Amino acid sequence: MLLVALLVLGGLGFWMQQKAEKKRVDEELAQAQGIVRVLSATFSNKAALKVGEVKGTLDVTTVDNGALPILRSSQKATIPYSVGYTLDLSGLGADDYRWDQQNRILTIRVPIVTPEAPNVDEANRSVAGTSGVFVTRNASVNLQRRASQLATAKAGEVAAEPANLARAQANAEKVVAGLARAPLDAAGLGPLTVRVVTPASGTPSTERWDVSRSIEQVLAERQQAR
Repeated sequence: MLLVALLVLGGLGFWMQQKAEKKRVDEELAQAQGIVRVLSATFSNKAALKVGEVKGTLDVTTVDNGALPILRSSQKATIPYSVGYTLDLSGLGADDYRWDQQNRILTIRVPIVTPEAPNVDEANRSVAGTSGVFVTRNASVNLQRRASQLATAKAGEVAAEPANLARAQANAEKVVAGLARAPLDAAGLGPLTVRVVTPASGTPSTERWDVSRSIEQVLAERQQAR
């Protein structure tokens, strides 16, 4: 009888342990699903989230050859410009989130930032000088138009410089982490760390990004294994 009682107690203890473990995994899965729902709702309308800007002035020199050599003219101008950087978060899905329940770290994978079309401030253009024997009205219009085109092209090149893109990416990490934390705190998920991964920041050397499984899939597999 004692042996039977011990076996029954052992079986009951094992059953209760399994039940508790299943409950814990269910809670983890529910929390992961809750995180995905909250963040999906937060980011769904963020198709053009502004995460940075580069601006300054550009000195450009333009030339209008005219119909005759005597009509050749040139102009030097300084033109202010600005280029914004945007991040499209509307396409984020469950595969872009990783939830480390043990360490309570949420990792969000976001796309690279995209420079917007350069904005050239024609109203604040300053002309350093115009040269030419005869500067016709048509030549003046051409010089101004070419200066604008040249400044726009140069502004695009500045925005595409690696250092400027890196700064925009770094700022994107801060912006996304801030956007994510607010609704997660409001949802009562407790203390957690939000880490944003971009192509610029990469992942820690000890971690390989697993693109095959989302947080929901990982927990679902663990649940099925029980």
